[in-house]
Amino acid sequence: MQPDITAYHHAATGRVTYLVADPATLLCAIVDPVLDFDPATGETSTAFVDGIIADIREKDLGPTWILETGVHTGHLSAAGHLKYETGASVAIGAHVLESLQRLVPALGADGVDLEGWDFDKLAREDDEPLIMGGIEFHPIALSGRLPGAVAYKAGDVVFVGDALLPLGLATGLPDSDAPGADAAGLFADARKLLSLPDDTRLLSSWAGEDVAAADTTVAAQKAANPDAGDAVAEAEFVARRAGDKPAPSALTIAALDVAVRSGKLPYPDEAGVRFPSRNISSL
Repeated sequence: MQPDITAYHHAATGRVTYLVADPATLLCAIVDPVLDFDPATGETSTAFVDGIIADIREKDLGPTWILETGVHTGHLSAAGHLKYETGASVAIGAHVLESLQRLVPALGADGVDLEGWDFDKLAREDDEPLIMGGIEFHPIALSGRLPGAVAYKAGDVVFVGDALLPLGLATGLPDSDAPGADAAGLFADARKLLSLPDDTRLLSSWAGEDVAAADTTVAAQKAANPDAGDAVAEAEFVARRAGDKPAPSALTIAALDVAVRSGKLPYPDEAGVRFPSRNISSL
């Protein structure tokens, strides 16, 4: 059975959140929910994800899963708010434990469980699929950006997160500036996804300004992805990504601080600052 899919474009970050529904049972999942965030002020808002929740209630859907495709660096996760409002369970790739071990001490993220108990499901590629009525989400483990990255295959559709970017951009793979990111791993992740059948739909959680561009196929990506298409060698891509990495931005640090908490916001410090400046460049 194929799911019904609705894409929600978060213009401020260029991200896409997907609402995935089983038409037979009206159960649903939300892929990569985005929290509104102003890096200049540190203020957050749930306006974007509240709009999705309103649609879920209007359609009388039953939220089952919140599917995170990784430890995000380009947006703050709204998984905590979404779970509170809907009761859905939060899933992420099982290798997130490696990211927690490295990131939590550097972020000073007190109270975060390093065994991953803040998440409801640690998805493993060799394990049972995540069930939602008649829909099965099969995890595909990815590792190039940060441990814990995962794609989810449902029918002939794969939710790839930012492992593959929309076509028509100058780059076809995400930046390798996340702490511990590996250019060779990014390339391997992309080629793993591109080994799927040519007619497989690939839905990216990054769209830039054009949400329609986030919907592509394996065949199209193999033919035209400038970083991981069939015409690109791994060594060529890795060489292009060599060099100094930029220091993590305020958005990246805040996104990581929320991601390691399974989408929940950290408490403000004694000065009332929720996202203090931190230096994690050495990671």
